[in-house]
Amino acid sequence: MPAFQPTADQFRAFRDDPHDGPVSQVNLLKFRVKAEYAEGDPEYGEDCSGETAYIRYSEAFTKAAAEVGGTTSLLAMTERYFIGGGNWDGVLVNTFPSRQAFIATLNHADYKSMSRHRDAGLLCQELIVTRPLWLHGEAQSE
Repeated sequence: MPAFQPTADQFRAFRDDPHDGPVSQVNLLKFRVKAEYAEGDPEYGEDCSGETAYIRYSEAFTKAAAEVGGTTSLLAMTERYFIGGGNWDGVLVNTFPSRQAFIATLNHADYKSMSRHRDAGLLCQELIVTRPLWLHGEAQSE
């Protein structure tokens, strides 16, 4: 079921998982038609799409993630469904060397200052945590 944030149980399960290798995250994204910045945000009242606001967020996220070894390999807007169907506007794929690296990104000062763009632009998402079997053309050991 689409959500906006993980539940406390989901976050604890992610944080406490004993797997200490790389994790890739597949994000299915649904944007607001118009970004909804909060009063007090510098962008409050600005006329921009949810997609535009989310792209601002993803730029800051990518920089913060890079400082802990994370990479964003894909941010793409949905063109069409070839198999199955759904209502997602975009896809974001990130890879981190460990769960702790991802959590460090969430605590990064630049991330915290830019997360308002995520809040303004994103209606809901699904985030699927994966353990890569192949990454950048190379088999990954368990």
